Amino acid sequence: MSDSLFFILALTFLGVWIFISGRNRKKAAEKLRTEVVKGAYVMLTSGIYGKILAVNDDRVELETAPGQKLTVAMGAVRGIEVPPKKATPAKKESAPASKSKPKAPKANSGK
Repeated sequence: MSDSLFFILALTFLGVWIFISGRNRKKAAEKLRTEVVKGAYVMLTSGIYGKILAVNDDRVELETAPGQKLTVAMGAVRGIEVPPKKATPAKKESAPASKSKPKAPKANSGK
């Protein structure tokens, strides 16, 4: 009797867990689909990052580098990301006045 009760409870728990996780996954996918708009910065499931240029039905056109376009399936979009900061030119540091080489340590003669 207790074995069959445990089995029924385990199956019920498993069924509820599958139902809830499926519903949460569906909500997350719908939220992502609404966030995939022109101008958004995204990451694909393959790890490629890019800015969305156009969204057409089930296709997304990305700019992965300046002038480089890539068309992928909508399902390949993994998530919305924060765009990287634009690189600023590094300041040139003034060279040291003297260019002396560091002296190598003297080897012991082994005595």
